[in-house]
Amino acid sequence: MAEYRSLDLPLGHGLIHGDAYPGNTLWDGDAVRLGDWDEAGIGPRELDLANTFQGVRFGRTERELREFAAAYGGPPIEPRTLRTLTGLRDLHTLGAFIRRADTGDPDARDQLTHRLGTLQRDEQEARWDVH
Repeated sequence: MAEYRSLDLPLGHGLIHGDAYPGNTLWDGDAVRLGDWDEAGIGPRELDLANTFQGVRFGRTERELREFAAAYGGPPIEPRTLRTLTGLRDLHTLGAFIRRADTGDPDARDQLTHRLGTLQRDEQEARWDVH
């Protein structure tokens, strides 16, 4: 908790989507809209950006992350802040796998075991399966 409270959050707190990633975008010609607002809330605006950088776990490349940062206007999040916020996102993703594993889903159990292991070993860029 002390680590979170000491984060550098220059974008401040405000409305956040809560699950901003490419899978929750809707395209209208050249315009992009965010859909799936069931996790919206008030929080540090950097949290939505952290989802982009968490994408390395799901196949997003370093090149894509550099291009995103450049299009955004430079590195949008201080490294320690990014590590903490992506860590929170990592923990958040465990919920669905815990529920599914608890009902006997062997694929969910295997993915949960894998994710927990990579978190325990502090493997920041370990790949995770989406399903």
